[in-house]
Amino acid sequence: MQFLGAEPNYGGFPNFAYGNQGYSQAGLAAPGAQAAPAAPFNGRKDGKNGKSKGKGSSKGANGNGHWAAATSEEALSGFDAMSAAASSYVKKAPKQVKAPAEMNVPNYEEKNPYRLKNHIRAWYTDGSSKDVPQPYTSYPEANLPRPLLDAFKKAGFQAPTPIQAQVWPILDQGWDVIGIAKTGSGKTLGFLVPAYRWMWSSPSSGVRTLILAPTRELATQIHDEATKFASASGCSSACVYGGQPKREQLPAVRAGAPILVATPGRLNDFLEYKDINLGAVGYLVFDEADRMLDMGFEPQIRDIMKKVPKNRQTLMFSATWPEEVQQLAHDFLNMPIHVQVGNTSSLSANEDISQEVWMLTSADDKDAALVEALQLYGGPGQRILVFVAMKKQCDMIMRMLRKYSIAANTMHSDKDQAQREEALQQFKSGETSVLIATDVAARGLDIKGVTMVVNYDSANSAEDHVHRIGRTGRAGQKGYSMTFLTKSGEDAWKAIDIAEVMKKAGSPVPPEMQQVVHQMLWRRQKSQQNDNRWDHLPKVLMVAEKPSVAKLIAEFLSGGRMRFRKGQSRAVQIYEFNAYFPPAHQQCRIMQTSTIGHVFGLDFKDNRPKDIAELFHDPCKKTIEDSTAKNRIVEHFQELAAEADYLALWLDCDKEGENICFEVISLCENIQRENIYRAQFSALTEPELKGAFNNLGRPDKLQAQSVDARQELDLKIGCIFTRLMTRQYLRYAVDKFRLRDQTCLSYGPCQTPTLWFCVERHKEIQNFQRQEFFKPKASITLEGWPLEFDWLEDHTFDAGRIQTLQARAGAAKQATVKELRTTPKTLRKPVGLNTVQLLKAASTGLGMSPVQCMKVAEHLYTSGYISYPRTETTRYSDTFDLHSALREQADHPAWGKTVSHLLRQGQIRNPKTGRDVGDHPPITPMKAAPRDEFSKGSEWRLYDYITRHFISSLMPDVEYDEKALIVNVAGEDFCYTFHEMRERGFLFAMPWKSKDLHLNEIDWAMPRLAPGSRLTVQEVWVESDFTKPPDYLKESELVALMDKHGIGTDASIPQHVENICNRNYVMVCGPGEDGQRGERIPKGGKKGKGKGKNKDGKTQGEKPQSRHMVPTPLGLSFCAAFEELDAELCRPPIRAYMEKQCAQVAEGILEKEDVVNENIKLFETKFHSFRNRIAQLDKFFVSKDQLANTMGYRGAGADWGGGGGGWNSGWDGYGKGNSGYGNGSGKGGYGSGNRTWKNGKGN
Repeated sequence: MQFLGAEPNYGGFPNFAYGNQGYSQAGLAAPGAQAAPAAPFNGRKDGKNGKSKGKGSSKGANGNGHWAAATSEEALSGFDAMSAAASSYVKKAPKQVKAPAEMNVPNYEEKNPYRLKNHIRAWYTDGSSKDVPQPYTSYPEANLPRPLLDAFKKAGFQAPTPIQAQVWPILDQGWDVIGIAKTGSGKTLGFLVPAYRWMWSSPSSGVRTLILAPTRELATQIHDEATKFASASGCSSACVYGGQPKREQLPAVRAGAPILVATPGRLNDFLEYKDINLGAVGYLVFDEADRMLDMGFEPQIRDIMKKVPKNRQTLMFSATWPEEVQQLAHDFLNMPIHVQVGNTSSLSANEDISQEVWMLTSADDKDAALVEALQLYGGPGQRILVFVAMKKQCDMIMRMLRKYSIAANTMHSDKDQAQREEALQQFKSGETSVLIATDVAARGLDIKGVTMVVNYDSANSAEDHVHRIGRTGRAGQKGYSMTFLTKSGEDAWKAIDIAEVMKKAGSPVPPEMQQVVHQMLWRRQKSQQNDNRWDHLPKVLMVAEKPSVAKLIAEFLSGGRMRFRKGQSRAVQIYEFNAYFPPAHQQCRIMQTSTIGHVFGLDFKDNRPKDIAELFHDPCKKTIEDSTAKNRIVEHFQELAAEADYLALWLDCDKEGENICFEVISLCENIQRENIYRAQFSALTEPELKGAFNNLGRPDKLQAQSVDARQELDLKIGCIFTRLMTRQYLRYAVDKFRLRDQTCLSYGPCQTPTLWFCVERHKEIQNFQRQEFFKPKASITLEGWPLEFDWLEDHTFDAGRIQTLQARAGAAKQATVKELRTTPKTLRKPVGLNTVQLLKAASTGLGMSPVQCMKVAEHLYTSGYISYPRTETTRYSDTFDLHSALREQADHPAWGKTVSHLLRQGQIRNPKTGRDVGDHPPITPMKAAPRDEFSKGSEWRLYDYITRHFISSLMPDVEYDEKALIVNVAGEDFCYTFHEMRERGFLFAMPWKSKDLHLNEIDWAMPRLAPGSRLTVQEVWVESDFTKPPDYLKESELVALMDKHGIGTDASIPQHVENICNRNYVMVCGPGEDGQRGERIPKGGKKGKGKGKNKDGKTQGEKPQSRHMVPTPLGLSFCAAFEELDAELCRPPIRAYMEKQCAQVAEGILEKEDVVNENIKLFETKFHSFRNRIAQLDKFFVSKDQLANTMGYRGAGADWGGGGGGWNSGWDGYGKGNSGYGNGSGKGGYGSGNRTWKNGKGN
């Protein structure tokens, strides 16, 4: 039994009070309050006191009165840092200087017979006319050592491939090389063999050869090839790539492998923390350089090049030769020799591949066509690669094929590295004959024996098509490809390029396909003529927050009649169409594109001051985010803005989205401010988006400024306290708490109060005093059946009273009926679903962390399944079409019957319960989708919950009667309680809620018993037990507390919860018992592969019933340290009031500068006081041995290592303690530590 007292009064200490008192004792006064004259928040600077206008009334007809009345300069005032950051970035960005000698094949007459036969061109890029080294036409001519020759012969190699034959002699003479050749041409050994020669000739230690590859699949493939010849060459290799823990990859590098194969992103991670040294590298290879740039790795590559010695030999291999690759070669290669095999300027497929196209009536015919193709061409020993467009299709097609007994597996980016490697291994070994993949497998993978490639969905470009089908017909083998095309939509346009590729390779084009091609060429010609007619139209640049959203907007607004073109960024697309643009009152040319989240980050201008307290007054600067630079987002927007007359912003409709609006505006400075508009929408549906397009407003400057205020406060406060704690105690904490990977002791004005909630529950558990209690019971016969009656008072702690009761009632033989008491009960239906409710439900019922929940919800939103998932509102608007939303679900296989019954009743009314806070409407489903439509179980579970919640909110309340048969036994009242349901209501949609009611629904009729009736007593007994402490704080309870006390927003709460886990302050565990923590839940929630049983007999892979936040020893000590010196720094009110002030900036009540300055002043005062007394915190982080070694141990109190009063005793060093934490082995710590921490900033 668990007894919980009233909820702790979080924040109920005297220095902080809510309401108009505000920060009265801290020097801050609430707006309009009669405070000290120096208080700056008496109202706005224009003299208007208090909240004279609400958020709604401050906006004019155009959406924002502040914007409409502003001049061009005023509209962007307060955002100068964004413009400055963009200008600085553009100035520093590498200039695109073309290198003509490298770009074009010089006009010379080739005389070498081998080069002529194999279509090889080779020339010096410095303009020299001397002869290029002659190719090695055979292995003996290459003078390879006997072990390597034997290994090549064993592998079936007869002679060097053309690219190998030409680059080997060039590299042997020490030249840099540019190698342009199609995939599958033998480039891997083309650069490995000269690397072996160089390392043999100049032996040394460390990483000697560095090979960069764009994807983990290509990296592991190169590594496998190097490993195959490691024995023969005497050179081992190591491989590092994303998707696997770093600690598993680093030992191979540190073991002394001279060859390192790496993806740029993961290598940069290691270089940032100095885990890998590239100082000995003398041989550098860029493989698939064009693909690396396509994926946006140029900034990472340039960072890596700063760590590589200039005295090196550099090779660059690529399948194509675009300007971006030319620029990279120009910057990093020294007078290279350019080798080109084949005609790379003309896109052509391998002639050894027989290409076939099946023209289908519609996309619905693809499944049947695929099964037919596999039955025709599949069979024993066949390996067939199937390409699809979307990840979710992979698993759906796999399940479909397995119904036909076709062994299939999938590979896409949602699979972790282990799953992808397992799928590849099964495919290579023949365990599965079909591999279904997205374009992640289209380039760089060399899978021997692929007999056929099927393009279930056609590729996005002719180049991608060539790379896809190039997975078969490799190394001189014959191959076969099949592409499914429909006669309309995008496929019809793609048919033009595919037909051209087929003709060049000598494959016949089907007459039906040729007819479609002729039709589309005619349409293209007409479209070009129309484009010339529309050239005079004004242009509108429309910007969404994600590429997928941009595509949906363009599709809906254009009716599918849009054109795709590329811009500066390869990560985001441009969709063009003509449409009537309401603000211009005429037809315009629309250019729809997107960003990829925030463009700018925030950092200090002077990041290394003499005194970290100076950072409180650092003006800060906006910086270009790494992802922005990587994907050339700035250049992309500036190029499009130069064409545009209008700007329409389609960013997410929350404060963060509003802030990104102004980031985009700062990149489009040539567009007049009066021509900038804002779309307001809550769902990605056609009616919603068209309505937003026809009712454009203005961006909200105040909301954007509130985000800037919060960002600056979080950066300064979090970073300064974090640096102080890290410098003072990190080295001690790493040793004391055995956290070898811990990189900082992070403080954050949101993060630390979040931790405080968890610690308060831990202290409550530790301080819990057990009490024995007693529950009398009676067994009474009713019509021959014994029933167990409970004591009407339930329990007592009075042992004397129990003795009296036993003496009086113990021998009683009869009970007298007093009454049958009926109490009507109602369980109210849920209100509309908001973000906090969703986070709580996902944690408690679905086993999802808040961050995981929001990630899944965002994907469901961008895929059009649900409405916008970030909202505080729980009341449906009066204009919301409930009937249409319900009708959408009427045919669903899971809940369609319930919905149909609800619709037939015709009593659906818009609920008047809930709260409207003026942001987005509650979260609702936007379309019906069966289980098979989701590739991930987490997506289905969350969609299932959201839909059932929505249906339940429109159903009747649950109504039932609680009946208690009360009898008297020797002067003591006992009762038998049962329930009769009158209206099941929304339980039809949410059946799991029945368990929460703990109903006792009897399946027999209770007889009518008149008062005074006699019943036979069989036995009276007393059960005793002890009260139990509460369990550790549920993650859902933590989210509720954060929401209640104003810690973070619906958008930021998930990240704050994630932070305290990543900082090793809290671990997530399953439910425990009797004050003990439950089993720890690994990050990601997975306990291992498959199911099976663990050592406790529990099934692995099962989701726990609930997730509980258990403070670690480090978390307990960290929180206790702040409680010791300044409790206000770790308790909720200080952050809650900061959030309230930022909200008032958004409402126009307070000025951003005033809020920032006053909060900085408060925290600076607290910082100096904290730092002056920091030596008092030694007892929390420094062990006895450490202190003795560094200072001389003078003895400490009994609570050493604990935290005031010894409440942390038993936690230090994972020893056995009262909280059941002590059964661990003492190894490792709590995971990999925080490698993503930047600038010491806590959140």
